[in-house]
Amino acid sequence: MCRICRTSCGRHMRSWTADTVMFMNSFFIYPNTRKDGALALLPQVCAQLGRADVRLMLPSQLRTMAPEIEGVDYLEPEAAIRSADVAIVLGGDGTMLRIAREAARHDLPLLGINVGHVGFMTELEPGELGEMEKLFKGYYSIDSRMMLHVSVIRNQRVVYENDALNDIVIAKGAAFRVVRVCISADDEEVTQFNGDGVIVATPTGSTAYGLSAGGPVIEPSAENLVVIPICAHALTAKSFVFSPERRIMLAASCEGGSEVFISADGGQGFAVRPDDRVIITHSPLRTRLVRLKGLSFYKILQQKL
Repeated sequence: MCRICRTSCGRHMRSWTADTVMFMNSFFIYPNTRKDGALALLPQVCAQLGRADVRLMLPSQLRTMAPEIEGVDYLEPEAAIRSADVAIVLGGDGTMLRIAREAARHDLPLLGINVGHVGFMTELEPGELGEMEKLFKGYYSIDSRMMLHVSVIRNQRVVYENDALNDIVIAKGAAFRVVRVCISADDEEVTQFNGDGVIVATPTGSTAYGLSAGGPVIEPSAENLVVIPICAHALTAKSFVFSPERRIMLAASCEGGSEVFISADGGQGFAVRPDDRVIITHSPLRTRLVRLKGLSFYKILQQKL
């Protein structure tokens, strides 16, 4: 039985029995350098993982930002991601999102240590570093999370595309303006509304911005796409939950010609024109999160929210 979803789902790619897991001995430690807590915790993490047959890798920029740690290799993040068995992420959910896309491209699992605020995707708190010993014994599981792919079509040409673990957001660029949003699924119109914008979230993202906007909480194994209006100017504007096979198309324009922007996982915005078509589908990439404590999604929900 899977200790993540409490069923024999087969979705989580590692089990908790040592004879079926990969024993990890190559670690990329990725701290959020803007958080003092992450840099302060870094030596403790390295000490916990360090041993003769283990390779520890740190981002190359840390050579000048933190005290040098003996016995580690300093590499560019892209090279470390290609070489590691797992990435140890010191930060919060935002830090996890920053590395998730590149990690997913190389099928690299992420283990988060929370030095942020909520830390919904992180697994450990700073006082739980001893739990990492389970990585050497094979006592862990991998929670495989769906991602979204977005592309912006302009004049029959793709002018922007990206992947996201949490959500794709279309929102106004100027205050006191209204965005007109049109939503279709598989080329059939679903709804239209005026408001501040729209969120298209994964189940992972349903507990982030989508939850704040009044959307539903969806357990990660459901693998749905949820479309959530942001401050809609209509009582009838509701959230929609779609199956992962759906092809969601959005069109958005702002009154007065003001700009509308699209962002993947809170990254840099891209300006969307009124005639653009925004296409959102299930991404072929997946984010893999290491679980050491065996807590269910509902237990994490109770602890974090």
